[in-house]
Amino acid sequence: MKLAATIRLLVCVSLAMLLQLTFHAHTALTESTPGDGATVRAAPAHIDLVFNSPVKLIKFELMGVGHEMPTKFEVNTETAASYRIETPGMHPGNFTVNWAVIGADGHTVANSYSFVVDPNAVEEHAGGHHDEGHGHDNPENH
Repeated sequence: MKLAATIRLLVCVSLAMLLQLTFHAHTALTESTPGDGATVRAAPAHIDLVFNSPVKLIKFELMGVGHEMPTKFEVNTETAASYRIETPGMHPGNFTVNWAVIGADGHTVANSYSFVVDPNAVEEHAGGHHDEGHGHDNPENH
């Protein structure tokens, strides 16, 4: 009888720990188009952001060198895991996307990433995946 009670207690403790870990999972940008560090030849008509869970996008700024670019971003009270923000009037140059969201846990998460629009370049990272880490080392380049 004591063994069954011990097993039940271990199962309850394990479930409680699992729920706590799930609750404290961080909201993250998992993909963006153009992607972080990307060089694209054509100025994008829109920017796509994909998060690991539904969030409220509360801030979206598209910064050129020394100025903010116009976008069609408007704060919305609805949650979504992906957003598409129209970017009329983009031109060649270096850009930084500054964003902030409120996750399901109520915490605000903010971050930024950069990309380049260069009509003369070969597209390097057109897939649009966002890499949480820093660049990739290629042993052949060393």
